[in-house]
Amino acid sequence: MELRIENLTKLYGTNPAVNDLSLTMTTGVYGLLGANGAGKTTLMRLICDILAPTSGRISYNGQSIWECGDQYRSILGYLPQDFGYYPDFSALKFLLYMAAIKGLSRGYAKERALELLDRVGLLPVKDRKIKTFSGGMRQRLGIAQAMLNDPRVLVLDEPTAGLDPKERVRFRNLISAFSRDKIVLLSTHIVSDVEYIAGEILVMRKGKLLHQGRPDEIIHTIDGKVWECRVSDGQAEALIESCNVSNLRADGKETVLRIISGEKPLDTAWAVEPNLEDLYLYYFAEQA
Repeated sequence: MELRIENLTKLYGTNPAVNDLSLTMTTGVYGLLGANGAGKTTLMRLICDILAPTSGRISYNGQSIWECGDQYRSILGYLPQDFGYYPDFSALKFLLYMAAIKGLSRGYAKERALELLDRVGLLPVKDRKIKTFSGGMRQRLGIAQAMLNDPRVLVLDEPTAGLDPKERVRFRNLISAFSRDKIVLLSTHIVSDVEYIAGEILVMRKGKLLHQGRPDEIIHTIDGKVWECRVSDGQAEALIESCNVSNLRADGKETVLRIISGEKPLDTAWAVEPNLEDLYLYYFAEQA
């Protein structure tokens, strides 16, 4: 199974949201990182055939997705950032409605809907109206609808927005189990969500693919650029203003700062191992 993107460009006027991007995805989870405006959502909508590209090609198993048409869309699952729902529908009724739109048979649809409601922890409230749900519950329902047709390609745009830490763990476990024979592309600003489950990380900036690789591979691109130092409270305030600080913690009367910098920020600073959050802040500190 292969989803190939070749020289893909999407212009809005003269501004490229996606700029000559090429990428090949096979089975597994791909985490898409980038600041707001990087082009992540546009890329996902192009993959889902919601937007038409200005130029370039997307193919699934060697065939253009635009030639495949409905056949390609039938193997897609998509959760947008803000998915639409009918507030007076119950969770079960909503999933059955979505299953009908996706062309699933009535018997299979109910079986699949109940299974997914159970997996996302909404089975006990399946008959409650969606308008009574919390934001996290609605997001879990959105994840369930994206998986209704057991898609071969699952695209999730900010799927963990609104989920508490326990719900995010449930989501990560669900995606890990689901992705064994599928292509999963997910974007998020919560770096730890992709750090745990993504086999490949895609770093996108200004419509271009900046880096691609396993988490441990791309993290090492900023070796020697992450530091820690122990300073007084007064020094800490000055460094927070002038440096890219990813973390700080109080230690007695002093403060320990974690600083991302191409140069040693202080003579007393020491180099530390970078992590994926450091990488994100290294590239996107200004936008973030």
